Amino acid sequence: MRALQIAGNSSYGGGDYLLMKWCRYLLERGWQVDVLATDPLVVAELRRIEGLGVIDHILIPRDIVPGLQLRAARQLYELLRNGRYDVVHTYTATPGFLGRIISRLVGIPVILHHQAGWAVNEFSTASERLFYTPLEYLATLASTRTICVSHADAINARRFHCAPGWKLATICNGIDPAPFIASSPAIAGLGLRRELGIPDDHLLIGNTGRLAAQKDNASLIRAMVPLRKLLGSRPFTLVLVGDGPERAMLAELQETLGSGQDVRFLGFRRDIPAILDGLDIFVSPSLWEGLSISLLEAMAAARPIVTTDILANAELIDHEVTGLQVPTRATEAIAAAIARYVTDRDLAQRCAVEARRRVLEQYTIQRMLDETYALQMCLLPPRLRERAATRFQEVEA
Repeated sequence: MRALQIAGNSSYGGGDYLLMKWCRYLLERGWQVDVLATDPLVVAELRRIEGLGVIDHILIPRDIVPGLQLRAARQLYELLRNGRYDVVHTYTATPGFLGRIISRLVGIPVILHHQAGWAVNEFSTASERLFYTPLEYLATLASTRTICVSHADAINARRFHCAPGWKLATICNGIDPAPFIASSPAIAGLGLRRELGIPDDHLLIGNTGRLAAQKDNASLIRAMVPLRKLLGSRPFTLVLVGDGPERAMLAELQETLGSGQDVRFLGFRRDIPAILDGLDIFVSPSLWEGLSISLLEAMAAARPIVTTDILANAELIDHEVTGLQVPTRATEAIAAAIARYVTDRDLAQRCAVEARRRVLEQYTIQRMLDETYALQMCLLPPRLRERAATRFQEVEA
């Protein structure tokens, strides 16, 4: 049994975490798995997985560049026509569009797409909606199934008329909570503070994830200005973990606002459990999400959380139960929510405990992978389903 995962040239993010977990899951069941990816960091991480095939010579940009997309389409057509894949699973917008359309043209038996948010949302302009809505609809029609990573994704599909409902399946994202539970806050927190040269009584606020427009870290940096007034003499530092296209802009904004040492950029890190254990408060100001992996990780790490009240985040964070919600692009509200946790430690502790409990009950990676595999097996033609089941039995034996 052969499966191709098409990730394209997207920079490393939560979707890649899930992709790599899914690849290992399939490999353990005897599948041959290839991944098409070209981002250097993603490729390096993929090559760490034993037995995984990595295809890094077909560039599919995340943004629309017609000449590059046309060349990629020709190369992808040849790969799919000759690759004898039983399943093609696509991720992100442009690679997902090309991958699904071409897979349908060459007759791939099962075509899945990992839908982590739609190209059309409440922040889209009229021209963007006019352009992207029919493309989303066409690509979904080409899929055997499109997997919505949250109930919010399915709701937004109907809300923005960008996909036929009968092509959708909802399988919520999940994570492995074990590393976040096993990590010791006392040890990890001390290590992060020593690395940054920050005293123990210094408040650490943080976020993890791609530095992209969708994540709206600009509002988070701006919130540090009113936060200074609210906290008075209490020292604090904002830690941004991750990389992406907005890093230079965010660093410039930091300088413009005079934030200085109030904001630290740590870049890409593998030690996310230790980073989270070192934070006092986690803030995610996203404008839109599929279902945020970084938010799930912060919940598993039992951090007090401030996040925006968009549908996908509200699916995880009940206000004053598992965290605090604020409107999007509301810098004053972000600052006020952070300050509230500082003054009300009982609230912070209650929200942190409830957040971890919710992840353990509803959002584990094992549940997500098992549901995805069950869907894939159900969609396979009977002869391929029998072959996959037989191969799994051979591997287990």
